[in-house]
Amino acid sequence: LGLISSWSRGAWLGFAAGGAALVLFWPRRRWLGGVMMAGITAVFLLGSTFNLIPAAISNRLTSFSEDFRLGDVRGVDVNDNNYAVIERLAHWQAALGMARDRLWLGVGFGNYEPAYADYALINWPAPLGHAHNYYLNLLAEVGVVGLLAYALLWTAVFWQTIRLLSVDWPQRGIVLGLLAVWVGLSVHHLVDKLY
Repeated sequence: LGLISSWSRGAWLGFAAGGAALVLFWPRRRWLGGVMMAGITAVFLLGSTFNLIPAAISNRLTSFSEDFRLGDVRGVDVNDNNYAVIERLAHWQAALGMARDRLWLGVGFGNYEPAYADYALINWPAPLGHAHNYYLNLLAEVGVVGLLAYALLWTAVFWQTIRLLSVDWPQRGIVLGLLAVWVGLSVHHLVDKLY
């Protein structure tokens, strides 16, 4: 209930991705996880096709697609319905500008906010402290070198976690939970900065 009432699409996406990882890796036979995931996806698609998902939630999940665009958002008319999406895209655009100017090492760790004034779009002068996308935020602050180091760290975390799936219960349950958390965080970081 708390997750739904948060109204955070990023949290919903992260939760769904973590849940998908849990379903896929729960059975020891991975193909069975794939079958379970296909079944859950089919139920969700049927539910949305026959309007079994509450309209408010369905609208919240689909409304951003009208305004989501990769590119320049300076000329977009902002209103109450698209504000959150356009604000994120404006900060993504600023982060990409920082990365373009300082590709390899970025503007310095923790310096997104001070550097923002030089890259801010006219309608978005206030820095939020981060780019609303952890990966773009890292690219802006620590450049390609830092982003690759972060990716290497998380590759090792995922690798070790997946390797540990061979243990027996109850340790396997802990490993599955950790894997779901790692996947959920990784997906939620596409639209926010959680730490």
